[in-house]
Amino acid sequence: MVRNFKNHRCFSTNKTLKNFLPQLLIDIEKNYLKNPNLIMNFWPKIIGKKLSSMTEVTSFENKVLYVLVKSSTLYSILKLHEKKRLLHLMQEKFSKDVIKNIVFKIG
Repeated sequence: MVRNFKNHRCFSTNKTLKNFLPQLLIDIEKNYLKNPNLIMNFWPKIIGKKLSSMTEVTSFENKVLYVLVKSSTLYSILKLHEKKRLLHLMQEKFSKDVIKNIVFKIG
């Protein structure tokens, strides 16, 4: 059986996605902000096995990840040279709207 689709309106996929995606992104953001452990537990994968033992994520509040660094030398490297790259990697995983900054502290 052949159907005649001339009378049916076809919606563009782009138009449908355009309406759908903003709400999806809002839902994803809310999910991560309600459960900050998802973000905090991802830190060792971003920083690597060797350096994860020298750092500890203490909290994730107001879209900021707080990381305690055990060495002043590592603190300096992370803060001055690696912060932008690490933040970009976290934002790729979780979205720019979910994580805005990483704050390093010596401890």
